[in-house]
Amino acid sequence: MNMYPAMRASMGSWDYYMVKMRMEDLVKEVEFAHEIHEDKTLDEAIQRSLNESRVKKEIVKYLAYSEDRFFNSIVVAALGGNPNFISVSIDEDPRFELLPREEFNETFGVLAFDGKQRYYALDGQHRLMSIKTLIEQTEAGTPDIPKGFRDEEISIIMLVKQEKDEDFMRSYRRVFSNLNRYAKATDLDTNITMDEDDAIAIVTRRLLLDYDFFRWQGRSVDSKKIQTRGKNLRSGDPYFSSLQTLYSMNNIFLHTPRRGREHKKFEAKTNEFKRFRPEEDIIDQLYNELVVYWDALLSTLPVLKKSPLRMREHNYEDVITGEGNITDHLLFWPIGQEMLAQIVRILLNRRLPDTDNFTLEEAVESISPLTSVDWELHSAPWKYLLLVPDSKKKNIWKMRNEERNEAVKVGIKLLCAMTGIDELSESELSELKTDWLAMLTPRPKKDESDRLWASIF
Repeated sequence: MNMYPAMRASMGSWDYYMVKMRMEDLVKEVEFAHEIHEDKTLDEAIQRSLNESRVKKEIVKYLAYSEDRFFNSIVVAALGGNPNFISVSIDEDPRFELLPREEFNETFGVLAFDGKQRYYALDGQHRLMSIKTLIEQTEAGTPDIPKGFRDEEISIIMLVKQEKDEDFMRSYRRVFSNLNRYAKATDLDTNITMDEDDAIAIVTRRLLLDYDFFRWQGRSVDSKKIQTRGKNLRSGDPYFSSLQTLYSMNNIFLHTPRRGREHKKFEAKTNEFKRFRPEEDIIDQLYNELVVYWDALLSTLPVLKKSPLRMREHNYEDVITGEGNITDHLLFWPIGQEMLAQIVRILLNRRLPDTDNFTLEEAVESISPLTSVDWELHSAPWKYLLLVPDSKKKNIWKMRNEERNEAVKVGIKLLCAMTGIDELSESELSELKTDWLAMLTPRPKKDESDRLWASIF
């Protein structure tokens, strides 16, 4: 017989029970659907495929190395076992005399099975597999089991049915489908804001709190320096950048050659460096390194300090204003800021390839070629490459959407040539021009394209 302390609840057509299980009992008793059902037809297969690579590389290590590990409830279906809920009465305890007795008497108790039941996971199969992998230790390279982990407890939401027929299986399939259909991962902004293990997210938040350029002490939502919801920016937005773009830039800045060689975990998007919080001294080092990057950028490109309200207008020639000085600057758009981060990293790699520790003066000297670039979107090489005419609206410009990644790659090649990173021969320069011309939308007439190209080099 199996007995569990339980709390009974109901929703829709279901009575269900919230119970707790020791990790070791979970591993022994709860199975995957493919272990229970030999019939693999679509009608019976109610378990989605397990991403074993994700389990082995990420979740098992989270369980093994994070002292703050925590999983939400696993939803389990119980087949057979003659389930019986035995409620616990509170009538005899005077401490509960003011409570609605009937409701509480029917809520808490013991859920008992006769031992012939089978359990399988409707939701939480990746969590279940990670716990099994850690405890069973059958996979090469599995981390050691943390002390006391076998006796740690996890919450189980248990659905039970007395009978087993087609309606019974259909009910379970419907629950499984709905749990997975309506489940939604947290968005990137929330992850950056809340993640206490991702070192890039941690130092990005710290920049917003401690670094003067990003810190905003006012109360007006419209005056924040960083947009915290969504990546895209629009003309007239007061933000310098978005949280997602700032995070991306910081990630690029911190991806140094030395880290790439010595810490392969930096190489993947879902890597250990972002999943497991480093020591505080490492976080301090990363933050201080970012401060040098941003100090160097603001020193080299003081235009970044200008008001974004006047630096992000595609059709500025048609704007009537008494103040003037409205422009459309590539470095005030997310696409340009990420390109800037890539070029900064390349320039630093060329000048300081074997260290993450350098002075502000060294950083400024390394990225000084950035001052030779015309970042105005209505100038070459960006006009028709990243800034294109709106095909539906006459005399209106917009940021490119079609083949954007390909256009950005050409833009990076151009920046490498414009800043002297790549010293191109005549034939290589001609090839670059061909690549640039092929991406222009629409392609201008030859005399205009020749004029634009001549203004670049």
